[in-house]
Amino acid sequence: MARQDFYIKKLLQDRARFADLYNAEIFHGKQILKAELLSPVSLESGIVITDRNGRRQTIQRRRDVAMKASLGACFIAACCEAQGEVHYGMPVRVLTYDALDYTEQLTDIQKEHRKKKDLTKSPEFLSGITRQDKLVPILTLVLYCGKDPWDGPKSLSDILDLSGPEECIPDLLAALPDYRINLVDIRNIENLEHYKTGLQQVFGMLKYSTDKSNFYNYMTSNHDQICQLDDDALTAVMGLLGENRRLMRLLAAPGREEEYTMCKAIDDLIADGKKEGELRMASLISILLKENRLDLIAQITVNEPLRRQMFQHYHL
Repeated sequence: MARQDFYIKKLLQDRARFADLYNAEIFHGKQILKAELLSPVSLESGIVITDRNGRRQTIQRRRDVAMKASLGACFIAACCEAQGEVHYGMPVRVLTYDALDYTEQLTDIQKEHRKKKDLTKSPEFLSGITRQDKLVPILTLVLYCGKDPWDGPKSLSDILDLSGPEECIPDLLAALPDYRINLVDIRNIENLEHYKTGLQQVFGMLKYSTDKSNFYNYMTSNHDQICQLDDDALTAVMGLLGENRRLMRLLAAPGREEEYTMCKAIDDLIADGKKEGELRMASLISILLKENRLDLIAQITVNEPLRRQMFQHYHL
């Protein structure tokens, strides 16, 4: 699954696609983040802790993708973690990343005050910052591209052991700080139209790839847009759709002319899907005729959900 993570990270290193992800998932399609106002930041974060015996321990983490985003007069640190498999400790992992980034910000502010020697009050000396100092908000998205539905925790409270007396649980939950992850499950994205870049087609192909009929329908209706995807997006599609061997064989088949493009491969794939769909339909009608179910034959020609149900029932 490390390879799937790589494809996602490669896609999101492009500032336009990164902004598109945040605009779609955080701002519900509103074009808030501007690609030209994004700038990459260090992926490494860490702190040094000194224990009672003077021994130093370094805690370091590396982000998958991170950008500094301008929102008018303020900034946010926008980060993304790519996941090819369910991670059952994800809330703690994200909490650690974010806490390290906040700690680094705090340390930088403290260093600046020590240089200026401008702390005058006791609380300022104690904390190393002033009341007016502010931290840059950090917002992390977890982009999950795995085949299986996400069954992992979505917040810290989901993995806490709360097996004590039932009467104390509500009070504990009210007092315990929680940490919710911002999970984007690609195969269950509801509003693909919120995406304005090629991510819409990449995520759409992933979303519908587990059902042949839906996949071919999506490929057909989005044919022109898919054919216009750039090399990085096409490479990501190839890598992330690893289970779709037909598409990969079409592109890699020996003896293909140089001009045999992704667009031609998609055309062939759609043609195959149409042919396969016709054969399935013919087989289903033949079975229903043998069972004298003329009523069902009339229905399946116009009722797609029923048609799919019949395909499954007869293992077609």
